[in-house]
Amino acid sequence: MKRFCVTLLAMVLALPALAGYDYTITDGMNFGDLSITNNQSILINGGEGHHLNLFYYSSAIINKTEPLISEGYGGIWQIMAGDYTKIEVIGGEIHHLEVTAFAQAKISGGQIEFLGSSQGATQQLKYIELVCQSGYAYNSTTGFLSGFWGDGSAFNIRLINVTGYSPTIDNIKFTIIPEPATMLLLAVGGVLIRKK
Repeated sequence: MKRFCVTLLAMVLALPALAGYDYTITDGMNFGDLSITNNQSILINGGEGHHLNLFYYSSAIINKTEPLISEGYGGIWQIMAGDYTKIEVIGGEIHHLEVTAFAQAKISGGQIEFLGSSQGATQQLKYIELVCQSGYAYNSTTGFLSGFWGDGSAFNIRLINVTGYSPTIDNIKFTIIPEPATMLLLAVGGVLIRKK
């Protein structure tokens, strides 16, 4: 009975986190080919899908997916973010993410095999934000961008350039977060200063 009550309480507490989305994808679900538009939103907390298209002020948050196996199996094979959409990738596995028009993407985790941008970036205006630790590297010969997410897991993303638009690397704003060891040293230093 106690276990049932704890499970029920956890489900009730999780409901507000799932509310407010037009689509919610969880473990075991496959959304296939899905287009969302006109201020609609999607929350992906598991599952898989083939194509996800975002149009006209729609938004997506991707926390996790099934592991990516091959086209149409596991993860998300392709995401196209266009118009004035917003996408946030926190985790999960994506084969190809394409950011176009005035779409904005914030990426702070997960596995993305290919990242492309059909946008005109400037020094002041970049449409893709990548949140990672310092020490990331871009190889202009191979097109691979590699580094570590905030949790210490590695990423290795192949950047795809589209003719007539800014190179994808020029459209990325890097937000550097301290490494866990640095955070620990700062915390210890704060405790020592407080004792004095």
